[in-house]
Amino acid sequence: MNLLLKNALLLDLDLGGEGSPPKPGLEAGDLRIRDGKIKERGSLEKEPGETVHDCGGAVVLPGLVNGHTHLYSALAAGMPAPPRTPRNFHDILKLVWWRLDRAHDEASNTASALAGAMDALHCGTTTFIDHHASPECIDGSLDMIEAGLAKVGVRGLLCYEVTDRNGRDGRVAGLAESERYLGKCAKSSGGKYGALIGGHASFTLDEESMAALADLAVRHKSAVHLHVAEDPCDEVLTLSKYDVPLVDRLERHGLLGERLLLAHGTHLNASDIQRANAAKGLRSAHNTRSNMNNAVGYAPIGKLKIPVQLGTDGIGADMFEEARTAWFKSCDGGAGISPDDVLAMLANAARTASKFLGVTLGRLAVGAEADIVVTKYIPSTPLHEGNVAGHFLFALAARHVTDVMVAGEWRLRDGALTSVDEVRERQEIAKVSKALWQRLEGIKP
Repeated sequence: MNLLLKNALLLDLDLGGEGSPPKPGLEAGDLRIRDGKIKERGSLEKEPGETVHDCGGAVVLPGLVNGHTHLYSALAAGMPAPPRTPRNFHDILKLVWWRLDRAHDEASNTASALAGAMDALHCGTTTFIDHHASPECIDGSLDMIEAGLAKVGVRGLLCYEVTDRNGRDGRVAGLAESERYLGKCAKSSGGKYGALIGGHASFTLDEESMAALADLAVRHKSAVHLHVAEDPCDEVLTLSKYDVPLVDRLERHGLLGERLLLAHGTHLNASDIQRANAAKGLRSAHNTRSNMNNAVGYAPIGKLKIPVQLGTDGIGADMFEEARTAWFKSCDGGAGISPDDVLAMLANAARTASKFLGVTLGRLAVGAEADIVVTKYIPSTPLHEGNVAGHFLFALAARHVTDVMVAGEWRLRDGALTSVDEVRERQEIAKVSKALWQRLEGIKP
């Protein structure tokens, strides 16, 4: 597509150079799109054969990246209640999520990704860093997730959740699916879909499993996407089962560094934080609303010096709302961070996706992928480079998103999806959800 975006307020989340922290910025200008990328930026004139989209002075920003999520939970809204009220986080896992993931089949895997992708585009989210689990449907499951995302046209950095909680056969199948998808993505240079190596959490992974995950990371030059210290049970059960503290165990397997994307970190102690901060290349995913929903506490993000990226942990894909809640919670929890730090979490998610997909995301820069969100947000108060975060956190919202482009192709136009009939798809997905819930009710904890 030969396209010129005119009359835009270009809101950047990441003007930081390589090796430096992200920095937001703002500039009035135009963008020229060619071959799926941003070709020019500035004050531009229409060229022959070029379509012009006049943004009317509204804010335009790069497609947002969900830094940690579970698309398999996209069909969970209103699901049957657990057989008893969970008493703690471990109960929530056993009574809710570990039953839901066991209920998934091929149809519901794809439908959950499709539903999540449709929701995401309406919120200006164009890339998922997803952590999938479907123990009764492992083989080819990442292709099923990819198919759901591809139907809508969004990107995904995917992994399968390896765990021992479903027995040795489940662990072996999870590792095999991980390696298969890693190999598949290595042969593709399209930058739309990529692979990480997934693991549930230390307390559900024996020594052989942890070693296997680390080996995959080394051989495929990738990283393990692992839940770490989301709740105290991770530390307690790891110590009880393996006679070693959680962070010591990660370090022993060579995972405390660039080979780890650490999700949550809610209960890292002072010593753990110090060691994490010294670990070169380590990344952390912060999931404010999920942590609040599960009552597991507040992650010590103000003490972390490593890149922290923002995710939803499966509570939708609205990164505007997630960022806003992250800021409110930081104030309530006394984190000692700034509004710009919250925007940096969005930028860090894009940096992680860029690294493993092999393309440039999260920037309105020449050469970056043309993943672009056009809004109808024309500010009623002064908007300039110094107060971008104030507008993003207190005014901009998903309701302002009108058009979304991925790889230079419109995927949302005037609030409507372009590649699927959303009403029809949601009607079909509802049928799949009903069958999923029926299977769920037959699964005992």
